[in-house]
Amino acid sequence: MKNYVSALREKLRVSIWLIPLILCVAGFALAVLLLWVERNAPALDSALQFVSMSVISARQVLGVIATSVLSVGGVVFSVTMVALTLTSGQYGPKVLRQFLSDRLSKISLGLFLGTSIYCLVTLSGYGDTDQPNITVMVALFLTILALAGFIGFIHNTATDLQADQIIQRIGGDLQRLLYQLVKEENLAGRNDDLLAWRRAARGVRPVVVAARSSGYLQTIDYSSLVGWSVEHDCRLQVRVRAGDFLLAGTTLVKIYGGDAQSLAGKIDSLHNCFMTGPMRTPVQDPEYPITQLNQVAARALSPGINDPGTAITCVDWFSMALGQIADRDLPGKVFLDDEQGPRVLARYTDFDGILKAFYASARQFSRRNIPVLISLVQSLERLAQLTTRRSRLVAIARQGSLIDEEMERGDHLQDDLRDFRQRYRKLITLTGRLEQLELVSGDD
Repeated sequence: MKNYVSALREKLRVSIWLIPLILCVAGFALAVLLLWVERNAPALDSALQFVSMSVISARQVLGVIATSVLSVGGVVFSVTMVALTLTSGQYGPKVLRQFLSDRLSKISLGLFLGTSIYCLVTLSGYGDTDQPNITVMVALFLTILALAGFIGFIHNTATDLQADQIIQRIGGDLQRLLYQLVKEENLAGRNDDLLAWRRAARGVRPVVVAARSSGYLQTIDYSSLVGWSVEHDCRLQVRVRAGDFLLAGTTLVKIYGGDAQSLAGKIDSLHNCFMTGPMRTPVQDPEYPITQLNQVAARALSPGINDPGTAITCVDWFSMALGQIADRDLPGKVFLDDEQGPRVLARYTDFDGILKAFYASARQFSRRNIPVLISLVQSLERLAQLTTRRSRLVAIARQGSLIDEEMERGDHLQDDLRDFRQRYRKLITLTGRLEQLELVSGDD
């Protein structure tokens, strides 16, 4: 259930309609409330006599406000669509999520629409004997608030179209996702004792559960999988992870324990633990922001743009996000039951996989760009300084070795290679792979 709530929260976060709808409903309710107050609170009515006006004048004022704010609201919507179009063309469609999750544009649109609805409801609610005062004051206040929101929206849109700002927001999302990955609540009830799980599942012929629909796997309810395995006294091997694209018939789970006949009517509940959709989401997929950074960097290094600075910024923000977990425990791949018995073996993101997700793509599309390759080695050097774990240093060194191999294949001047080799030598020293010094010792 927690995963479904997280997925729903993510959908609402990137939806354009939710906040404007809430503000429109609030404008309607406020108009009804203030009309009632004007007619049923004589003390308040007498205190605001200095701003009272005739019904005809109030209708004229509110009519002008309703027409004006509705027109400007259309401008806000148009500017939003233009910004989304420019962003998609310049930085790639995967970056659109950063703009769809921005609240200021939705609040600005909602303020204009809500103010317009407030004015229309108030107009229709006036009687010939009414003496408007507070309703007109609130309408003027809402108009000023909407205009202030519009100014903020224009400023925010101009700022968000800058490449550095986009990369910062993607890097911030990646940082939050990786931080959540290493929180204590995600580490509890899990370990990496694969041997114990294999011993428990040994000698049992598995029952294969296949996917029923196609699409991107968005969330997996691992706690429900553990509960299901305990209930049916079996072990589960999850063959997919969040972010994978599934085809109908793809193996989801292998069940070790029981037979196909005894489990025939009980497998439906397993399918409910897997949520698929038309696109990837970052709910359980920390590699999704990495694909966004890769897309921005790849477009920056395309022949038509040729902007190494933007690609280097992507490298810097990725290393910052990964640095916070470089020396911390990651969740284990084996989920335990209440008695600490191994129940579910899952495919889960590890440090090596996160490194490869970014550096493999970055290395491939920057093979002829020396400044970006130097930046990649520098980022690996910074990561190596943050951990003393041998497995992490080996993974970092492996990526550095691949970048060095890519560099050697290129047709570069020796003078241009000097900075790269100096950085690579420092990386070798930090990762403890001193035997690799021979590869670069005679080149300077």
